[in-house]
Amino acid sequence: MKFYSVELIIHQAAKAFRRFPMALVCAILSAALIIFMIDENFDLKDNVEWFYTLQTLWLGMVAFVGLAVFTQRYTMRNSTVILLNVAVVALMVYYFFAQPDFFTVKSVARFIILVIAAHLGVSFAPFLVNTEVNGFWQYNKSLFIRYLTSAIYSAVLYIGLSVALLAIRTLFNIDFDEKIYVYLFVTIAVVLNTWFFLSGVPSRIIGLEQVREYPKGLRIFTQYVLLPLVVIYLIILYFYEAKILFTLVWPRGFVSYLIIGFSTLGILALLLVWPLRDDAEHTWIRTFAKRFFLAMFPLIILLILAIGRRVMEYGVTENRYFLIILALWLFIVALYFLFSRRKHIKFVPLSLFFAALLSGFGPWNAFEVSSISQHKRLEHFLDKNKMMLNGKAVKSKNEIRKDDKKEIASIVDYMIDVHGVESIQDLFSQDLLKSTTAKKNEYVNKTDIVLALIGLESGIEITGIDDTEDEYDFSCARTEGMTIAGYDYMLPLSIYPQTSSYIDNGLIESIPYTVKYLENDFAFAINVDKSENDTVQLRNTFMNIKVKYEASSINVDKDYMKINASSENYDYLILLDGISVKYDKEEDKMSLSSLRGNILVKKKSAQ
Repeated sequence: MKFYSVELIIHQAAKAFRRFPMALVCAILSAALIIFMIDENFDLKDNVEWFYTLQTLWLGMVAFVGLAVFTQRYTMRNSTVILLNVAVVALMVYYFFAQPDFFTVKSVARFIILVIAAHLGVSFAPFLVNTEVNGFWQYNKSLFIRYLTSAIYSAVLYIGLSVALLAIRTLFNIDFDEKIYVYLFVTIAVVLNTWFFLSGVPSRIIGLEQVREYPKGLRIFTQYVLLPLVVIYLIILYFYEAKILFTLVWPRGFVSYLIIGFSTLGILALLLVWPLRDDAEHTWIRTFAKRFFLAMFPLIILLILAIGRRVMEYGVTENRYFLIILALWLFIVALYFLFSRRKHIKFVPLSLFFAALLSGFGPWNAFEVSSISQHKRLEHFLDKNKMMLNGKAVKSKNEIRKDDKKEIASIVDYMIDVHGVESIQDLFSQDLLKSTTAKKNEYVNKTDIVLALIGLESGIEITGIDDTEDEYDFSCARTEGMTIAGYDYMLPLSIYPQTSSYIDNGLIESIPYTVKYLENDFAFAINVDKSENDTVQLRNTFMNIKVKYEASSINVDKDYMKINASSENYDYLILLDGISVKYDKEEDKMSLSSLRGNILVKKKSAQ
């Protein structure tokens, strides 16, 4: 039995290599390259070409799998197969030499896009010109289960062999390099895992249309785990949409990711149970599918509103572009499954494949559109602050608002980091590439250098293009003594919600008092001698200081740090020594970090 098992393993491995030789060669070379780079302690900055080689091999591995299942499905001649393989190799070479001299956000994002597109291509390659719905589902079901099985087998094998190595080292006092565990992981994860997965890719794809097998465990998992989760997400999102309509507050940016997660989970759940939709005992699937896609439309509108506001205020970035593409894709998918008569599930990966490629390449790609958008925003802020002369940026002769400084610094930092200094060269008369080029073993902050050319000092707070929260710290230096004449009590005010200190209480002349921060109201409540709570709002005080000083940290005139309040029983004068606030620009919402000062209390005489 043992020899038969080994023989079977060797037979299956050889069969997989004959079917996917180029893919496995890429996997073996990738593992060898990773081990070599780890052994040599390669640095990303100085050896970027090796990382590009690894990216190229990874893309090639997935592309060769897709090509193999495509050519085998349509039984192409050997000469045609060879030519197609040569074409993939040529594309790999082109990809390698098309990369920049150093890693950029753009190059990494394009690699991720291509990897996603390549994996999607594998899912529909054997059915590119066929309409076999059940065959397509059975093929992808096999890939899905094989992927999970490969991951489990590989994890168990790695853990088992790692423990064996540890036992040998401990019991026999054999010392070896700790890197052996990393080498083992790379070999199993990249080579053996890929080999095992490919050995289970269906070889008789033509006959899959007649297969009617459906794993009972998959139905139970989908029906009783995935679909209830979809319903929970749906309820949460609809309640949030109702809150928006009731409060007229624009949706938070986070809701975009929640809607995309909900939609993805729902579509996946429907795809997993798709073959059962015609069974008499599972007619609920058709009903659920129709209602699910109908329920998506209000959420897609919410998604577009959330993204649209961010775009109107801060322009387009790659993240927002991809969210827009996903919103449009979800809209098209929902329309297709509601109104199309064919309803082929191949439409899902095929449409997402083209959406990925279109978002990453061509004149309309995410990087080009984002660069143009942010370039226009930078030009707008420079022109607004009279920092443009004959189309070139110059130092301003006027004082620049703090918010505008932050916007200019954030845009410049983004443009340099993602698109390179050449993306804003047309706005400067100086040679930016020459000005920001570092000498050997020297580090330069390119953003600070470019900002200095237009008279903006280094150290400006750069929050990032997508950040919406600012922090403010206002204080008051009182040079003269505090006058308390006319008041009965003076209560200390010391609240630090960030350290869970929401309440300040004690006794003053045997009178109990409590000062409590009301987080949802951006206010605090005063209770003297166990009377009713009196609420003091902080919003107007904070906004008046913010508008007056346009700074995030500054000493404020004492007149701006006073709050007068009154209730049925007491008059209050709050003298603030300091207030620290986090301000969410997107929702116009404040949250208190600390509040310090004193409260003067005057008891009203009985009428």
